[in-house]
Amino acid sequence: DVAAWTPPPRSSLHRIYVLADQAASSLSNVVVTILVANGSGRNTFGAFSLAMVAYILIAGGVRSVAGEPLLSLYADRGPRARRRIVAEIHGTALFLSLLGSVALVVASVIGQGESGAALLALAFVLPFVIVQDTWRYLFIIDRPGYALLIDVVWLVGVVLALPLVEMGAPVGYYVLAWGLSGAVGAGVGVFLGWGWPGWPHPWRWLMKHREVCSRYFTEFVVAQGVSQLSFAALAVIAGAAALGAARAAWVIFGPLAVIHAGLYLLLVPEGARLKGDAAAMRRKFVLASAASMALSTTWLAVVLVIPSRVGEVLFSDTWTKAESLLLPMGIAVVAGGALSGGVLGLRALADARNSLRARLWSTPVLVIAPVAGAVLGDATGFVLGMAVANAASAVVWWTMFELASGRPTGEGVEAT
Repeated sequence: DVAAWTPPPRSSLHRIYVLADQAASSLSNVVVTILVANGSGRNTFGAFSLAMVAYILIAGGVRSVAGEPLLSLYADRGPRARRRIVAEIHGTALFLSLLGSVALVVASVIGQGESGAALLALAFVLPFVIVQDTWRYLFIIDRPGYALLIDVVWLVGVVLALPLVEMGAPVGYYVLAWGLSGAVGAGVGVFLGWGWPGWPHPWRWLMKHREVCSRYFTEFVVAQGVSQLSFAALAVIAGAAALGAARAAWVIFGPLAVIHAGLYLLLVPEGARLKGDAAAMRRKFVLASAASMALSTTWLAVVLVIPSRVGEVLFSDTWTKAESLLLPMGIAVVAGGALSGGVLGLRALADARNSLRARLWSTPVLVIAPVAGAVLGDATGFVLGMAVANAASAVVWWTMFELASGRPTGEGVEAT
């Protein structure tokens, strides 16, 4: 199928669909958070938030072994090759989501109360929303309009279903309304897709691509661990107020995370189709980093002129400290943009070995620099430490990408 199929050129409409899909996917999380926050009590909203954190972690783990290998390994294959793996990749997604559901049931028994009820409801709907997300990754390569459609279906379902939940209803109703709306999106995905050609095998995909899957999953665990560990250390060193201020400043730059996620979905498949043309691939990802840095700088300029009263409405007393962190946080985000091209490049090469090495080699500085900054300078030092860590990590990721892109195609990359 590889030899017989020539990838069609990417149109502007294709790119718009990809970025719009990421926006719709992220918007659904924002909308559901607002609707639940306004329609429930504080304890219910806290329990719902716990369920969302659990979903994000489980979905991220499944993406690392299903969605990300799919984009890296099959974006340069023809539709027939991808059709053959639909059952395998959905089988893996369903298998892992069912394991996640079992873990959530156990956690719900331990947690009890509203938190336990939220986790139990999530356990019921988790396979549906994971299948929806898997269809999204399958569509994004060459049918991003379908990916956008199933995300819009989920978003519309959330907007219609959540207001029907009565004020003061148990938290499980909110989780079920959110999850079953995702199930509708999954059903539309099955209808629009290739159906189920073959029985979904639970681990055939994992066995065929075990090296890539295991390394991408390890990367995911390390990245999550580093992020949570560094913020936890800030709370221990400088107190909860410093942590709240750093989180608030981070949220202000949240729209950039949405755009970066969209660029990932757009550029990894495009880069994968440039395997064998090292010069063109380097140009693409150098431009990706430059664009990311320019966008981050522009957003920083916008953020710095936001009136203080807007921040006070959003974050109350936390804004007083958070406002002083906007400039250093912006610098950290710009530095993060510098490393993005190297990350995307290694993903496009499907070089899981060097990608994991880059992640592990950059981990010490990602932990030490922010923590040292917190010791020396409270929340401001912590955020400046993040900037230093991101800049150092950019050197590591780009060095690995240069080494990988200079090798003959396929060397150091899992054969598929």
